[in-house]
Amino acid sequence: MYYLIFRKILLVILAVLLLAGSAVSANSVIIHLDNLYGLDEPPDITAAAAVIVNMRSGVVLYEKNGSIPVYPASAVRVMTAILTVEHIENPSNNISLDTPVIISRNVVLNTTELNVNVREGEVFTVEDMLNAALLHGANDACLALAELISGSVPAFVEKMNARARELGAHNTNFTNPTGLHNPEMVTTALDMAKISFHAANMPLIMDISSSPRYEIPSTNMTANPRTLLNRNHFVSRASQTLHFFEGAKGLNSGATPEAGHILITVVGQPDNVEYLCVIMGATQTFSVARDTNIPNSFSDARRLLNWAFSIYSYRTVLRHRQPMKTLPVELSANNNEVTLIAAEEVRLLLPQNMSIDNEIDKIITLNANPLTAPIEQGDILGEIALVHRGETVARANLLAASSVERSNLLHILNQIRTTVTRPWFIASVIIFLIMCAVYIVISIMRINRRDRIRKRKRFR
Repeated sequence: MYYLIFRKILLVILAVLLLAGSAVSANSVIIHLDNLYGLDEPPDITAAAAVIVNMRSGVVLYEKNGSIPVYPASAVRVMTAILTVEHIENPSNNISLDTPVIISRNVVLNTTELNVNVREGEVFTVEDMLNAALLHGANDACLALAELISGSVPAFVEKMNARARELGAHNTNFTNPTGLHNPEMVTTALDMAKISFHAANMPLIMDISSSPRYEIPSTNMTANPRTLLNRNHFVSRASQTLHFFEGAKGLNSGATPEAGHILITVVGQPDNVEYLCVIMGATQTFSVARDTNIPNSFSDARRLLNWAFSIYSYRTVLRHRQPMKTLPVELSANNNEVTLIAAEEVRLLLPQNMSIDNEIDKIITLNANPLTAPIEQGDILGEIALVHRGETVARANLLAASSVERSNLLHILNQIRTTVTRPWFIASVIIFLIMCAVYIVISIMRINRRDRIRKRKRFR
């Protein structure tokens, strides 16, 4: 018991010290792609920490205080959703979106704020609770899901922390599935990016968290349906339009007094650039016109994303069927060369001012050297590697642009040349010649012996 108390005290002290340390590094901004000379610097934001990740590659493009501990607030519900959906997707668990969720007394007693007013014994479905947790940020729904999945909230929290480690979030400690403040519950923007990147690749989570509204139908205790509006104003105009961002999807937004405002979202543009943006610890600004405080998490995310979209873009490094090199072909009947063309288009996320011709090397490797006929149009003759500063960033097959017929005469002559130059053939010829020489020597010796015998007989 004393060990547990001592451990809790240590965790609280550590969290306080680490969070205090984060204020010292408030402007620790890292840009992970270089060659940005002459382009706009990233904007200043109010958030204590932020990360932008390329959704296609998982590469971090930008981070501010990415490794500094922060309080997670409602970002915790992303992990709650991950465990729930993974539990659903495992057939051995035998639960689905339609599985009943019966509200326990513990859920009712431990929900103090932000809920859908569930009652003890009330029956919902897993789908109802997932929507309530992700769209409305309902704490009672999170607790109910935790009990359904693990039997108790503490057991579920253990799974949350174990799963966080599996996803690479080693600086995160969860203490509840809701995000309600606890001084022992800390994370980092990079850790939440790792967790959220996994969640963003789960279609069910993205579908739910991107929906503008959800209606919980009547239950065994409530005749009227409950309409839930998405609290993430970045992806939904359901409750207000001030912060809506075209192309945004999921995942979560919220705040606590201790953590500030958080926003986790994915935003894509028509040219297939898609970013995950994690905002942690944003401030708020009082709006005189609206007579209310406006969270800066949305404006912070908008400014960062607009900057990222303006700085980086997917640029075509190789065109489909782009001619790369013309090479000679041996044993050809009608054409003694063939052009190698790129099998596919290759597009890479690059700074706008990068010179593709000067800064990306194209290294060709052939499957056979020299090339010999016959060659059919479309045959894979080799590969091209795109190399930037010694690192291969992409590869593509090289195809034959045209067919090259084989000359039968040249083929036969080549076969003869190839055969007579092979070691086994040369060895066979040498052995044959040696045998012939031995045979001749023996034959001469026999002839000479017969001649000597004849001469002796003649003299007798």
